[in-house]
Amino acid sequence: FFKPQFDQVVLGKVIIRSTELDEDVAQELLQYSSELPDIPTVIGNTMCTHDFYEGQGRLDGALCSFSTEEKLEYLRKANEAGVRNIEMESTVFAAMCRVCNLKAAVVCVTLLNRFEGDQISTPHDVLLEFQQRPQRLVAHFIKKRLGLIS
Repeated sequence: FFKPQFDQVVLGKVIIRSTELDEDVAQELLQYSSELPDIPTVIGNTMCTHDFYEGQGRLDGALCSFSTEEKLEYLRKANEAGVRNIEMESTVFAAMCRVCNLKAAVVCVTLLNRFEGDQISTPHDVLLEFQQRPQRLVAHFIKKRLGLIS
């Protein structure tokens, strides 16, 4: 729905929690990313879904209840809403950080342009390098915050 919220059922009641994260932390991560080679970084919204296939608008799953045109229209709407990444974990993380008043950001790797297809065709060695990018950025962020590097 492109809403920054997590709907959690507690004792049979729906509790709506904000998933808004800290803009300053995001800007700081973006700034520090420019200090690292080969880590192109953008700030955008991460859309969290309940599953990898239909929830993410994929056409390649065992179940698919929509057309290619419907998928592309949905992805256009997501893009217009600022979505730059889709995954399945960040909503609870963001909501719990917000409830606990913790400053946080989500750092993800986007593996493919979903307007061009659903299959990941990136070579394994490149995927391994992509996997290390968030770790490198977050480690750099922590070192900067602790004053271990200037």
